[in-house]
Amino acid sequence: MARGEGGTTSIKCKWENGLQRFYDSATDETVHVNAPLWYKEDFLGEGGLELGNTVDRWAVVDVGDATEAMVADTATGVFRTHLHATSEAEDAVLYWGDQTTISVLNDVQFETRVNVSTLPTTGVRGVFGMCGDHNLAKDSVAESAWFSMSASGVLNCQTDDTTNDETASSGTTVVAGTYYIFRIDFSVISDVKFYINGVRVATSTTYDMSNLTATEAFFQPYYSLDKASGTGVGDIDIDYVAIWGRRSSSW
Repeated sequence: MARGEGGTTSIKCKWENGLQRFYDSATDETVHVNAPLWYKEDFLGEGGLELGNTVDRWAVVDVGDATEAMVADTATGVFRTHLHATSEAEDAVLYWGDQTTISVLNDVQFETRVNVSTLPTTGVRGVFGMCGDHNLAKDSVAESAWFSMSASGVLNCQTDDTTNDETASSGTTVVAGTYYIFRIDFSVISDVKFYINGVRVATSTTYDMSNLTATEAFFQPYYSLDKASGTGVGDIDIDYVAIWGRRSSSW
C-alpha cells in the first residue's frame, strides 16, 4: 500500500482479545481499534482538552508552584505536568477529576505516549496509568495500575487491587527527551500485563487484580508528579492517551 511516491505504509492490523486493532508496525502505536469502547485524546486545539465540548473531560490538581498546561505550538499536541524547584510540597496531576467511568473488567487496554522531558530529581515521584480516586499520597490510592518512577529514572510496574499490591522493575530506565509508548493490558484481570514500545516488561511478576469488586474496578487515566518537600523537579510530557475495550464483561 502506497504512502506517497516511493513509500509504503507501516499501518497493520491484527486481532487481539477478539477486537480488531490497527497499529504502526514500526512503533506499535495504536492507530484505532474496532471496539465498542474507543477513546483517544490527542491534546489538540485551544486548551488541548476536547475542543468544542461544553464540559471538559479533564481536570488538574495543582499544589504549590506545580503547573499543568499545554506545551505551546507543539506538533500533534502535548500536555505537560511540571514540578518547580521551590522548596515545598507540590503535586501536578492530570486526570478525569475522579469521574472513574472505565471498568477495567471489560477487556480494557490503556495506552499512552509519554516523554519524561525532565527526569525526577531527589524526593520526586512520577506515576502514569489508570487508577481509582486521586490521593496526594500515591501509595494511599486504593486501586491502581501504573508505571512509577523516582530519581533514578528506572520505571517500575505497579498494581493494587486493595488486597494484592505488586511492584517490579520494568527493566527500562527512561531517557529524558525520548518518547516511549506505554500500554497496560487488563484483558486477563488476574494477569495484567505491561508493555513499553510493544515489548512486554516485568514478565516474571504476576499482576493479579482479580480482587477488584465491580465498583472498585471503575478507573480513570491518571498522570502525576509529586513531592512532599524539597527542591526536586520533573516534567512529564503527554502526547496522547488511548483507551479501548468492551461495554461489559459479557460481550
